[in-house]
Amino acid sequence: MKVALSFTDIQQATQAFQQQAGGDRQLNIGETVLCLPATLGQGYLRGLNLRDGLDLFIYEFELKQDLILDFTQLSPQYSLIDFTFCVSGRTMGSLPGLKSKLNVAAGQTTFTTIPDAAGTTELLAEQKIVVICLAITPDLLLTLLENDLHKFSLNWQQRLRHAASTPYFQPNYTHPEIANILQLILHCPHQAGIRRLYLEAKALELLALCMAQLTHYCSAPAPLDGVKPKDIEALHRAKTILLQNITNPPGITELARQVGLNERKLQRGFQQLFGTTVFGVLHDYRMERARQLLEADQMTIEAIANTVGIAHRGYFASAFKRKFGSTPRTYLKRLR
Repeated sequence: MKVALSFTDIQQATQAFQQQAGGDRQLNIGETVLCLPATLGQGYLRGLNLRDGLDLFIYEFELKQDLILDFTQLSPQYSLIDFTFCVSGRTMGSLPGLKSKLNVAAGQTTFTTIPDAAGTTELLAEQKIVVICLAITPDLLLTLLENDLHKFSLNWQQRLRHAASTPYFQPNYTHPEIANILQLILHCPHQAGIRRLYLEAKALELLALCMAQLTHYCSAPAPLDGVKPKDIEALHRAKTILLQNITNPPGITELARQVGLNERKLQRGFQQLFGTTVFGVLHDYRMERARQLLEADQMTIEAIANTVGIAHRGYFASAFKRKFGSTPRTYLKRLR
């Protein structure tokens, strides 16, 4: 299915999608959720306007047929700089003025300048697609970087200054620190206004990390020694499976089987790609999730331990202290 859209704001775009493809659209303060029609697949697109010139999009669905989003050309005031973080699946796209396709796979982060908000995105059927996009206007980004633009190379300074008129696309591997923030966004525990504040903070954190990487950016992402691109995608799928099942994660053998790797490749790949073991990735996320729940101050420490998959309270306390320098109880007292 092909859907023609013109992007002026989130509500206008989702309304146009609903009119052409169907589905259920829910409007909240600053947030729009579009649930796919059953004929197209299952899942949702969530769009949040965080502030003027800054939007966050979360795609999480599985399609029955390929979907092409065709964004028609608008005036330059709608030009965007887009950071796309592919957690699961694969997408393709194109931009007027660029010859190459915009192919994005799981475990990749892309930087794209989109003049006039024009281009196409192709979402492929029969795969779980989880993508987070951060869209910011060139003017807002330049304002935020006003005192730091000199830290970028001359080439990158030019790309940022001419983002409203010159298309550009650059893929890179997703940094582990960014991957952790993506999981926190996908599993945000808050609702209503607090949710919006939380997601804005995480979106700005993502933006800061991405821009910090660009200040010492290499012309192309360095390949990992002995790890094929398809294995990198499998390793990111394995990480996603782990973090989506923190209370009952699969063992090494089962995890390797699910993503099509042998155990040695899985364990070695985690060390190379994420800088720690399979258990280390799971443990770090459990601790970060526990810290997040403590700061929400809505659950007991015992309930938080169970929520992150650690049944033994003493082990949970000691592990949290090793990670953050204080026990959960002391950490909670400091917050209060």
